[in-house]
Amino acid sequence: MSKRVEGRSYGQRVPPLTSVIKSILERYPDGGQILKEIIQNADDASATSISFLLDSRANPYRRSSLYNEELAKFQGPALYSFNNALFKEEDWDGLQSLMDSNKKEEPLKVGRFGIGFNSIYHVTGE
Repeated sequence: MSKRVEGRSYGQRVPPLTSVIKSILERYPDGGQILKEIIQNADDASATSISFLLDSRANPYRRSSLYNEELAKFQGPALYSFNNALFKEEDWDGLQSLMDSNKKEEPLKVGRFGIGFNSIYHVTGE
């Protein structure tokens, strides 16, 4: 029988978010899958059109136009995506829930597994 150490809690711990994301990326494909996931999310939201814009500029905005100069480190090439569906409150909740889809009970939704949008982490930094 093991002794209990005074004031110490035992049991499973939630890993850091960065460890969870790293684990997802190790199991998830890289490359063109990202565009497919964005299109599938638009489809799940019942969008009827989707557009992509690739901005390859290194520094698209002057530092003086930024809300905060610290944001300058996030400037660089970007892929923008737009669809004509409205983002709902439950969509925000879904984006914040790693590996726990809010579409589980909707068998016709592609995103019911809760992993697709995580492919975005392949192209994000910092």
